Amino acid sequence: MRKTAYFLAIVVMLIFMANFTYASSFDVKVIPVKDKIVVDETAEFDFLITNNLQTDEEFTIKKAGYPFWDMYTMPLQNPISLKVGALSSGSIKLFVDPLYITSVDTYTLDAFIVLERTGEEQKVPITIGIKSTDPLIGGYIPTVLTTTEILPDKIDPRKEFKIRVTLNNQNPINYPNLTIRIESELFKDEAYYPLDPKEEKAIEITEKLDDVTPPRKDKLIIAIFQDKRMIVSPMVKEFTVEEYIEYEEIPKEKSFLKHRSGTKIISNNPLYDGHIKIETTPFKKLFVTTYPKADMVKENGKYYLVWETELKQNEMSVYVTENYRPIVVISLAAIVALALYFVFRSPIVIRKSVANIGLSEGGVSGAKIIIRVKNRSPKQILGIEVLDHLPHLAHVEKDVSIGSMQPHAVLQHPKKGLVIKWAIESLEAGDERVLSYRMRSRLPILGEFNLPAATARCKANNRIIIRNSNRVTVGN
Repeated sequence: MRKTAYFLAIVVMLIFMANFTYASSFDVKVIPVKDKIVVDETAEFDFLITNNLQTDEEFTIKKAGYPFWDMYTMPLQNPISLKVGALSSGSIKLFVDPLYITSVDTYTLDAFIVLERTGEEQKVPITIGIKSTDPLIGGYIPTVLTTTEILPDKIDPRKEFKIRVTLNNQNPINYPNLTIRIESELFKDEAYYPLDPKEEKAIEITEKLDDVTPPRKDKLIIAIFQDKRMIVSPMVKEFTVEEYIEYEEIPKEKSFLKHRSGTKIISNNPLYDGHIKIETTPFKKLFVTTYPKADMVKENGKYYLVWETELKQNEMSVYVTENYRPIVVISLAAIVALALYFVFRSPIVIRKSVANIGLSEGGVSGAKIIIRVKNRSPKQILGIEVLDHLPHLAHVEKDVSIGSMQPHAVLQHPKKGLVIKWAIESLEAGDERVLSYRMRSRLPILGEFNLPAATARCKANNRIIIRNSNRVTVGN
């Protein structure tokens, strides 16, 4: 008995939970206020929303039937919303306006009510009856068969496009001034044409978008009116605005060994993500500056200057400046420096070397010192004095080497040691004179030691020229 009672309690609880689970969070009831209208009137409905939850909630009503119907509140709301308290009801009045409806019929629109907090949605049908009050024209119901097309349906906003409308009047009615109304989110227009009884004609209307209209898909609605009366139901045509990329050369600016060129990129897509590339060479890159700063990349064996595009007001300009003036300045400076070098360089070249090094007791005991003096100027030089020095521990041997000129004097200097002196009366252009002597050390010198540079002195071009040789190292 007790088990049976437990079982019944569980069943009752499950039924209660099931009812609770499948109970709708809210209910919607549409109450017609004015649901039968003529085409130039507006229908009215009250939406009664019951909130079944224990919390205050907000509900949104999605518009239905666009572009042939419009749905709105007074005052206007966008989006249309209603706040309803916990476990209570609220209502809102909606107006439904037939924008492009001409046929006498009964229409059902599906509106959607959304619980904002959870996203739960309910579909609510709205039924509207259209009753005609339009009189006949000349005893006939206006019947104009119409077809339309957009040429091309993929539009480049920089170019004109055509809207072709074909009208076929089925009745002997004269339309002296038909209005063709064209409307989309991008443009609106009206054209006026007559249509004779039983006449068929094709009309082309030329349109042009703004050049920077961004890429998008759109719908074109075409309706035909006689006076203010719509006699042809609206036709909807889809079309596409295509993306384009256009490159435009900027006129060059030229001056001496310098020119500036540029490229402008134009696009109707302000978010265009691409590159601008201009071919170059590594050598030319040495003399090129860019604005904005470009990177140099190598592709398929060729070099390019590359910019990342950042469009401002749908365009971007890049500039390349080639300036070869520095290379001319550097070349001229090098020529001037070389000329100055040859003008002001010493006409005498003097070099010092060592030969026939003598060894004794593991050290250097003597060596032959050779000094070469050369006239590298194009003119004869007179009165050349050559001096060389030896440290105190060395002396000069008196021997004669064939083909060399012996010292004219050997003097003892208290600080510099021995001073060896030659006097060369003249030296022709390009000639060289060899001077030599043998040095002998009083004691063997271990390791290496340095000998000072020799000096040549003369007078040329009204100035005293002093030229030093290289220093030499003597060692075993």
